[in-house]
Amino acid sequence: MERLFSIIIPCYNMEEYVGRAIGSVIDQTVDPSIYEVIAVNDASTDGTLECLNEWAGKYPDTVKVISYEENLRQGGARNLAIKQASGEYICYLDADDWLEDNALETYMVGMGDLRRDIITAKCSEDSEYPGNTGNQGKSIRIEKEFTFEDEREFVGYDLGYVCTSVYRRDMIIENNVWFPEHLAYEDIYWQRLIKFYAGSACILDGITLHHYNHPMSTLNRKNASHHTDRLTCYEKLLDEYSKRGLLKAFYPQILCDAMETYYFNSYFMFFTKLDDIPDVYSRIRLTMYKYFPDWEKRYDDGQLPDYFKYFLKLLKKAKSAKPADLQPFKDALFEILGQQQ
Repeated sequence: MERLFSIIIPCYNMEEYVGRAIGSVIDQTVDPSIYEVIAVNDASTDGTLECLNEWAGKYPDTVKVISYEENLRQGGARNLAIKQASGEYICYLDADDWLEDNALETYMVGMGDLRRDIITAKCSEDSEYPGNTGNQGKSIRIEKEFTFEDEREFVGYDLGYVCTSVYRRDMIIENNVWFPEHLAYEDIYWQRLIKFYAGSACILDGITLHHYNHPMSTLNRKNASHHTDRLTCYEKLLDEYSKRGLLKAFYPQILCDAMETYYFNSYFMFFTKLDDIPDVYSRIRLTMYKYFPDWEKRYDDGQLPDYFKYFLKLLKKAKSAKPADLQPFKDALFEILGQQQ
């Protein structure tokens, strides 16, 4: 049966949290017949699968469980679920987060008669479970609408978490936009690529997602080897841009994002989340000059803080740099962060 929404929840060893996530979908303010939950057990080794099966047994018309023995990480789990989804719109939910109780109703405000391709809302960052408080007594409205007279405005817009938007399923499938598998930071790839295929979009002023911010999450985990996956995912993205002709068509916009996300933000992550700086400088520099050979002439650094301007000079001058060579930049960053506290 076709639904309006398919809510996809990847689950790996999430028995402690996934009940809260699924429960937040079951408690939505809309008729349950318009949505389905597709919970994917990504080779969990704890009691996650048993928990999911309990929910499916209790709500067989709403909750569907997919389970397999090879861990594909979130990207692979989402890909499998998209292919089995029946909803007109895909909604992603991480197993340790939860939806505002009127999240789907909020997204429906953004659909209108146009059936927009992407509808984005707000997120609440939570370190504990306070319940649903984001939209109480609030009338949801469209904050910004993209008419695509100039597509470059939307391409450069930061949509935030991949889980704060809904995406028209046909747009994903028709344009063959899939998540990287077996990698963390898969959202870096997918969220950027899908924007190029949206013919209409809007931003809502209501909260739909409560993001549970805890120290063992993918982004926060200290000294985890998966932090360098962000480089792999962005390199895959640049390769895909090139193959699809997007790099040539949107060169200035992609260059700015690559400099910010691939170079500056990656090192910010490495400096703050890893005790030992990874030996990846030469890799990053070669990638930048491969896809942006004239970036020194094309990149506008006028709005950069001084710290990043110095970091940019390194990229121009040093063909190679060892982790020890980058330690002064790490020390300077921590001094800046300390002054801001």
